[in-house]
Amino acid sequence: MNYRPNGVTQSITTGGTSAATSNAVADETYVVLITATENAYITFGPTPVVTASNGVFLQKDWPTYFSVGKGEKVAALQVSSAGTVYVSELTK
Repeated sequence: MNYRPNGVTQSITTGGTSAATSNAVADETYVVLITATENAYITFGPTPVVTASNGVFLQKDWPTYFSVGKGEKVAALQVSSAGTVYVSELTK
């Protein structure tokens, strides 16, 4: 199935502690496209907290698609350098 942008992109500034998107994904969001300016760990959930041991490694400058559930947020943590993680919502 093809997805299209729904006009929402949130950013997370990564650091030494977990940080999450301000808002949960919209109800009509099924997939997010995530990219980062520096390597990061990410995870998903209603109140996500990411660590190096529970997070998914996201390579910098490598946009990746992830399925998301209604009401989920994205949390990010730097691997070694601070950066920005961009979360773009996609709908059907």
